[in-house]
Amino acid sequence: MTNRQTAYDLKPADVCADTFRTRLIGLLLMLAMIISWSSGFIGYRYAAEQGGVYLATFWRFVLAAFVLLPFAIKELRRLCWGDLLHHGLMGVFAIAGYIAPIARSIELGVAPGTSSVIVNLLPVTIVLLAGFVPGQRTQGWQWLGLLLCVMGMLIASASSIEFGTASAWAYSLPLLAVLSLACATLYEKRATVVRISGLTALFIQVCSAVPVFAGLALYEGGLRPVATVGFGLGVVWLTVFSTLAGWGFYWLCLQRFSLQRISGALFLTPPLTMVWAWLQFGDSVLGSTLAGVSLTLIGLPLLVRRT
Repeated sequence: MTNRQTAYDLKPADVCADTFRTRLIGLLLMLAMIISWSSGFIGYRYAAEQGGVYLATFWRFVLAAFVLLPFAIKELRRLCWGDLLHHGLMGVFAIAGYIAPIARSIELGVAPGTSSVIVNLLPVTIVLLAGFVPGQRTQGWQWLGLLLCVMGMLIASASSIEFGTASAWAYSLPLLAVLSLACATLYEKRATVVRISGLTALFIQVCSAVPVFAGLALYEGGLRPVATVGFGLGVVWLTVFSTLAGWGFYWLCLQRFSLQRISGALFLTPPLTMVWAWLQFGDSVLGSTLAGVSLTLIGLPLLVRRT
């Protein structure tokens, strides 16, 4: 029997089962990305109490590189310089270019809540720049969904906005982080290089970020890890959940879904982080936060719908 005949012989029940299975896998991938991205804020809360943010980030990526090396070393031997350059640039701009400016802004006196609000503009930036990727332009009802999601995010985060003693230019650093990751996301979406395994790609990206944070950690005070349980647990947490899972699921979702769907999922990261911090650290959750989350949930179906 030919492939064409096999396709025609599929029963409606089989087609429905395949469709359900595909949607379920997609939903689980998105959920895994949201949870793992939220884990980064929790991990840094542990590590930052024991040592510098740059130091924790440096050891986070060193540990991640050692974990990924056995899975990547075989494929690395077959890669050309173009593949290495592509994923090296992704590591510099998507990982180092995203994390370093945020950490630096907080050190310069920008309140973490204010920095978080600016960083939450990432999904908005991705949607606005989606028109530069063929077939990814935002259209119709998606604009209304984007507006509702942005309004919800601002309402939910309004209570965390503070303006301290930081210089005006320090507030541009979180925006620089957003632009860096958004541009890297579009660059990856438009890429025509040969696809390689996710573990190998992540290994190259992590290794390219290590020198950046080594220099920043040295500037901050040194590379010697803090010999405390809290610092060690924080680094392990950031390695497993925020690096291996967080960035791994992000790039995997980027290969499978539209930019609008990914942006919609990222809108759920701040409220999940707030709930997580409430459960784990006892942080308060205000009524305005719940109202903002509700508005975001209303806008999400419109943002991710197909036009």
